[in-house]
Amino acid sequence: MNVRCNFCGHSFSLSREFLATAVPQAQEQKQKSVVVACANCRKQVKVPVRQMQRFVPRPAPDAPTTDEE
Repeated sequence: MNVRCNFCGHSFSLSREFLATAVPQAQEQKQKSVVVACANCRKQVKVPVRQMQRFVPRPAPDAPTTDEE
């Protein structure tokens, strides 16, 4: 997921692993946004949880099992 800093305009990406851990924690605490430090200027940027939910990797569907008899 790409994020653009509101202060310096630098664009950086958040990894899927970060999203997979940050979204459930934010939902547990009933937060509306997650604060991330900009990679360039180190200022804090708020990223909405609803936007992050779109980029969280989905669990793989169960593979259909075929029993050969």
